[in-house]
Amino acid sequence: MNKKLFLIIPLTLLVTGCNAGKKTSSASFSSYSSEETSSEDPSSGTTSQTSTTSIDPGDYYSGIDDSKTGQSLKTDLHNLIKITQAGWSYNGLWTAYQTTDKRDNGTVWDIYSDQTQYKFGTNQCGNYSVEGDCYNREHMIPQSVFNKNSPMVSDIHHVYPSDGKVNGMRSDYPHGNVTSASYTSKDGYKLGTGPATGSQKVFEPKDVYKGDIARIYFYFVTCYQDKISSWSFEAFNGNDLATTYLEIYLKWSLDDPVSNKETVRNQAAYVGQKNRNPFVDHPEYACKIWGDKSDTTRSLCGLN
Repeated sequence: MNKKLFLIIPLTLLVTGCNAGKKTSSASFSSYSSEETSSEDPSSGTTSQTSTTSIDPGDYYSGIDDSKTGQSLKTDLHNLIKITQAGWSYNGLWTAYQTTDKRDNGTVWDIYSDQTQYKFGTNQCGNYSVEGDCYNREHMIPQSVFNKNSPMVSDIHHVYPSDGKVNGMRSDYPHGNVTSASYTSKDGYKLGTGPATGSQKVFEPKDVYKGDIARIYFYFVTCYQDKISSWSFEAFNGNDLATTYLEIYLKWSLDDPVSNKETVRNQAAYVGQKNRNPFVDHPEYACKIWGDKSDTTRSLCGLN
């Protein structure tokens, strides 16, 4: 394991409602750290291979039994990370992004474009007509799925700053692999159809963010597993991911390992919301939970 680097984040964030019983005292923690994990360069938008910052969340996971697998592990994680109130109001996310989504050069870290250099506040949408006009708040799981209800609507673990036009083109479609594109952004994001999803339109991000987005979906179906069976969304089935999409996201998560961006963002989100994305801290949990779901997932996770 790499030597731990402890990130100090100003405690000026608004902290409201959290999962009671979270422990924050220091303790030994076996976090994920890779000598060669993907890291998005914050200024140029290029991809490099670099060490991931290891941030020790204390004994946050001390109650999780790593010997468990499948639904049993998923439910334990659900009970750990579930929230009744997000750390920020929906409007408060604009301010929160200054801590969670800032590039090294001080601009907004746009999840849907590495070409934009938006200034916080100044370039908020508003109206837009073309790429590069402004940034807005992108729900990776669309607001329409949960009828804009709280805490999902402002849960920062799945709501990211993004180029307004590209966000608008994504609409309410799930993320997936596109082979026939009806729209391609300047930075290579695609809307269209693919072999795995048939006639269902999907939105495909750049390779460098595919793992990020996969881990967001893993977080969402774990945090809200007690709610999603009542929601209609192509990527969901019952209280979990539909197998077709699970296979896509599991491959994305393995092909694009946890980046420094995700690690730092996860910590900043935790300071304000008091819950974490466990699939950033422990990416191996994805295979522990879903590795045995299908022949494809078994092969991806090396279980065959």
